[in-house]
Amino acid sequence: MNKQLIAAVFATAMSFSSALAQSNPVELSDEFSDAASLQNWKSFDRAEGFPSKVKDLKIVDGKLTLQPAASGWYGDYQAPFLFKTVSGNFDVRARIKVSGNASEMPAADWSLAGLMVRQPKRTTQENWQPRQENWLFITTGIAHQLNLPVIEIKSTNNSLSNLKLRPAKTGWLELRIVRIDAAFILMSRFENEAWQIQDRFYRPLLQGPLQVGINAYSGWEGIPSDLKSNPKLFNETVANSAADLRIEVDYIRFKQAVNLTALPQYNKSYANTLYYSLGNLLTDFSVSNQEVLKLLGD
Repeated sequence: MNKQLIAAVFATAMSFSSALAQSNPVELSDEFSDAASLQNWKSFDRAEGFPSKVKDLKIVDGKLTLQPAASGWYGDYQAPFLFKTVSGNFDVRARIKVSGNASEMPAADWSLAGLMVRQPKRTTQENWQPRQENWLFITTGIAHQLNLPVIEIKSTNNSLSNLKLRPAKTGWLELRIVRIDAAFILMSRFENEAWQIQDRFYRPLLQGPLQVGINAYSGWEGIPSDLKSNPKLFNETVANSAADLRIEVDYIRFKQAVNLTALPQYNKSYANTLYYSLGNLLTDFSVSNQEVLKLLGD
């Protein structure tokens, strides 16, 4: 291996290590017991210069409530997202409840909300470019079929989105995302139930400080076709079409992700495998969901 290549590999490794440098994610937690804590959250639209698609946002009786206007997180299309910036590995959980504004379930299609992890963009509305969205999330609500609650898992890489829908039910639900190196483990559990892994992603390009928080969207099918055919126009316009979603957030809690570097199954099996990391181990589907849950803890 020549000196230039060695230097490049070393620089990449140091960059990745620096990107994972961790402060204290616990300090980012919010029980929403104080309305003033809303000031500690950033909205992606304000950060990037887009109009807000939030109809209502407040803290009432110890819960954050949010109602989005018609919108959707898909491809280059954007919707409401409140976040805090997190460096390094983390374990984040949120207890949420999704409903319609006046009913137990949303009355508009594709009405979902949950936990999102997003790579900050290098552009704003002024210099917006397509194919710049990189994120993943786990949400709950309804999709294309009304009255059928689901959990949606969606991963977007350079604005190419892939989604999965899983059966769910109404009521309070806890969502969880664990990041360890390049692995992102998405989980959920209903009241008095155990954690269920909904998906595992290996996303090595989601590096550096990431935006982590609550997203929400509603009423995709009713948005005018001229907006849906033009993501730039879509993002710059608040559609005057039907939306019906209300999310309540009881808490969002950040903690340090479990330290797995001393795992014997990692050190013994992969210590001499070039470039193999904990991210590979946790997203290797020869390792079962049950084994991963044991590693990550409750």
